[in-house]
Order: sequence, then C-alpha cells, then structure tokens
Amino acid sequence: MAGRARKVNHEQEENIFWVTMSDLFLGMFMIFATLFFAFVTYSGTTNSSAQDATQQMVQEVVKELKKENIKVKMISEDKPEKIDPKKDGKIDLEMDPNTGLVRISNLELFKLNSAEITPQGRFFLGKFIPIYFKCIYKKELAKYISSVVVQGHTDTINFKGNYSTEQQYMKNMNLSMNRAYNVTDFIFAKCSGQSYGQDLTHTIRVEGDSSSRPIVINGQEDFDRSRRVELRIVLKKPSDDVVKKFMTNGGNYEDYK
Repeated sequence: MAGRARKVNHEQEENIFWVTMSDLFLGMFMIFATLFFAFVTYSGTTNSSAQDATQQMVQEVVKELKKENIKVKMISEDKPEKIDPKKDGKIDLEMDPNTGLVRISNLELFKLNSAEITPQGRFFLGKFIPIYFKCIYKKELAKYISSVVVQGHTDTINFKGNYSTEQQYMKNMNLSMNRAYNVTDFIFAKCSGQSYGQDLTHTIRVEGDSSSRPIVINGQEDFDRSRRVELRIVLKKPSDDVVKKFMTNGGNYEDYK
C-alpha cells in the first residue's frame, strides 16, 4: 500500500509539473503573440504618421525659407541628379520631402582642403539653422526622431596624387568629420537658447563620410557641391516603441492601435 501511495504521489507531482510548464509556455506564447500583432499594427501606423510629419515639416521649412529668399530644390536621394542651369538657376539647398534630408552644397560652405565655414556659409547657416530645427522639433515630428545626423563630405580630388588611396581616404575622413563638427558647433551656438536646445544634446550625432559619396550631376562630379554637409533625420524604430509601450501598459492590445 505504501509503495502504491508513493507511486500515485509521484504521478501527481509529474502531472502538476507538466501543467505548470504548459501554463508557462502558453503565457510566453501569448506575450510574443501580443508583441507580434502590436508590432505589425503599430509599425504600419507609425511609419505612415512619421512620413506624414516629415513631409509636413519639409513644407513648413520651405515656406519659411522662402521668406528669407532661400531657394530650395526638391530631390530624391535615391535617384541620379540632373540639373538644367537655365531652368534651375541658383539653388541654396536641396531637400528630400520623403526622408527630410537636407543637402547644403551649392554655396561653397567650405574652401578646398578646409573645414572652416566660409563667411558666405556662416551667413546662410545663420538664417537656415534656426528655421530648420524649430520645425523638426515641433511635437508632430519630434516624437518620432531618434537622432539628427550631421554628415560632412569632401570631393574626390582632395589630396589626390600625393598620397596612396588609403591615405587620401583617411585624410578626407578627418576633413569631413571636422566639417560636420564645425557645422554642429554652429548649430549649438545658434540654438542653445531655444526651447528645444536641450534636445540637441540627446539627438545630434556627427559623422564624416570622407569622399565616398561625391555629388554627380549629369554624369560628372560637381566638386564644389561635393564639399558639403548633409543633415539627416533618423526615425525611431517602431519595435522600440512597441516594447516600451508593452512594458508600460501591459498586454492590452488596444493600447497599440
């Protein structure tokens, strides 16, 4: 009888173990299923809303720059550029309405082999920078922004002939980084006293791309425009917000709509 009792107790313990494990796996499945469906729903909504906010920001920037007699050309950075000098005339900067990319290159921000912003460049940035950052840090777009990247670039002829390909690339890397740094320093000088000033220290990043991405117009490099700075908006990944909301709100699916 004692042996039979021990056998029954052992079977009961095993049953409890498997029931517990089943509940655990079921609970984990429900968590991952909730995250998956939340991600699918929320990412689609977020991507659409972020793009709408980006396009709205670009329109507002263009409108404000027009008041300062600054001419903006709309581009798609994924497509080859073509310029008709008679049609386009003088272009102060270019913007991609879908990504918010800003390219400042046609007014010679920098002289050859120099990271110092030219007087002409400082005058232009003094008008452009406050307008641009005021518009991107409005709540419609700001909540989607992960970072604003200031990228420096050089042309492909700088240091050519005196150094190996690798040495030329690294010298241009240093130059492009310094160009981005000097523009970023100018941004802080202009915007630090604004309501969004503290946001700059959390979102601005500085990058140097050397001569790896020259500006090619009508099939040929435009050396003046290759010596440039670009401002890129990096949006938050929808998955990051989904996990954060899940951890804050729990498993209520309605919270992610």
